[in-house]
Amino acid sequence: MIEALYEKMMIPQSCRLDKRVYKKLFHENAKLSATDKKALRDHVDTILWQYTFKPTTIPIQPYEDDQGEYHEVALLQVNLTYDKRVNRLCEIIHRAIPYPLILVFHISNYQSTIKNQKCLISLAYKRFSQAEKAAIVAEGFQATGWLDLSNPTENQAAFLASLDISTWPHTHFFAFYRAAMDRVIALACAEHSGHYSLEIPNGLSVDDRVNKLKQVEKLQQKKSEIQGKLKKEKNLGTQVQLNTRIKQIRDRIEAIKSEL
Repeated sequence: MIEALYEKMMIPQSCRLDKRVYKKLFHENAKLSATDKKALRDHVDTILWQYTFKPTTIPIQPYEDDQGEYHEVALLQVNLTYDKRVNRLCEIIHRAIPYPLILVFHISNYQSTIKNQKCLISLAYKRFSQAEKAAIVAEGFQATGWLDLSNPTENQAAFLASLDISTWPHTHFFAFYRAAMDRVIALACAEHSGHYSLEIPNGLSVDDRVNKLKQVEKLQQKKSEIQGKLKKEKNLGTQVQLNTRIKQIRDRIEAIKSEL
């Protein structure tokens, strides 16, 4: 079923690689805690370098400036046995491999709580480290959440339809990768606004969208904290104050959602 995703992406056969990536690479190139090592060992079945986008496989030019370089893009498929610790696995893999990655997480175990037809896409920008010469820093992590390929929601279906890479910019690899990132961000916005669109409303930039998503996340966390306090509070006056604060936060969240 994961092939349905690649069919929607319309990736040229020239980009197909199908190369195994061994876990040893991450032990050698990433600072892993004992928990990280356990997650790699117990949660990751296999990692496949499915597609490689570079000038010899697709007509796109390398890009480089004083901030970073995008000479190629790799699409890695991470087959999981469990659906836990995915966010941490995203960080481990993005940080261990120096060039930009499109990570496709896929559950290969039919007994998993996430069925076989679901996947998650993760992206992160790469730049030169300012502290360590020749080092690469991963930042701006974004992920789709689990996508149901067999029965997508309306927003997921619109997102999947926008993954045809022939419609992405082919001027250089940074523009190509940024197009992928824009689509993941648009899907995150759609989860709040209810409508998937690459057209950014209200004169916002993509960075504005990301900042507003972060604001919503922080406000939702704050709301949960206050709701936790409310459950334990016995004083009626304090309960009223907490309820008022919750309503203010809820109103602020709705206002930001309307801008996405």
